[in-house]
Amino acid sequence: MSFSQWNRGPRPKKAVLALLAIVLSLILGADGVAAQESPATTETSRGCLWEVSSEKGTLFLLGTVHLLKPGTHVVSPAAKAAFEQAQTILLELDLDEAESPASRQLFARKALLQGETLKDKVSSETLALAVEKTEALGLPFDRLSNLKPWSLSLSLTLFKLQALGFDPRHGVDRYYFDQGKQAGKEIGALETMEFQLDLFDGMSDRLQEEFLRQTLADLDLLEEETEQLVQAWSQGEVKVLEELMEKSFEDYPGLYQRLVVERNKNWVLRIEPLLNRPGTTLVVVGALHLVGTESVVELLKKQGYTVRQL
Repeated sequence: MSFSQWNRGPRPKKAVLALLAIVLSLILGADGVAAQESPATTETSRGCLWEVSSEKGTLFLLGTVHLLKPGTHVVSPAAKAAFEQAQTILLELDLDEAESPASRQLFARKALLQGETLKDKVSSETLALAVEKTEALGLPFDRLSNLKPWSLSLSLTLFKLQALGFDPRHGVDRYYFDQGKQAGKEIGALETMEFQLDLFDGMSDRLQEEFLRQTLADLDLLEEETEQLVQAWSQGEVKVLEELMEKSFEDYPGLYQRLVVERNKNWVLRIEPLLNRPGTTLVVVGALHLVGTESVVELLKKQGYTVRQL
């Protein structure tokens, strides 16, 4: 029985879940570890991998989860073949850039409040909830009170996930970044660290507070929802992933446009020229960018390219 067949019950609305699969490449600056390779199989199950072809070129779209537990990432024969065939690996972010001292300074400059604390930026109710949830995680709130609402959201989400055993060193992005470098492949990035930070830092104060409140409300359910996401991703359950994304952003249409749709459109502008030249590229991005009516996959189909899930 597939994941989608046994897990069709109602799911809570969780912007944090979408955050996990969409933009947590921000915290991928960590040394990677090896993934397992799955044996060749004749089963018809499909992974989160698509082949896009034109008369001149071919590229593969590989959907990822940015943090995984040890032993979760299994490289399928199709993904291994796509990697070996590709001359270029294109990721959301250059992970060497993410690790650089300049990027750490950039994060501190954008993430920290200047001359204010969180109590100056959010309501008393949101502040009380932030103190409660932060201290429940064993963190001293006074040391985090100078974070902007969006950066506190990211920090608490990451801390909770790592406490649950999810680790960026075991993420799919890190694996292909490291393997690509070792194999001497060309490594490219769709975005910069500054661009990704500005996705959050450019939010209005109101939207940042809403995002923080949703994060705080969802922390206790994060493990269950993340396990659902990973299960659907590992089995290539596109419909389930699409449903998870729709639930996540149902109350946040502006956030959906900002974090998903606008980026997908920008990426297609970068990807299309690769299909009009000889060679093969492996594009490695968050899985939720590849599902739904406004996904990279659907946008490329609308442009007339042949796309098939492997």
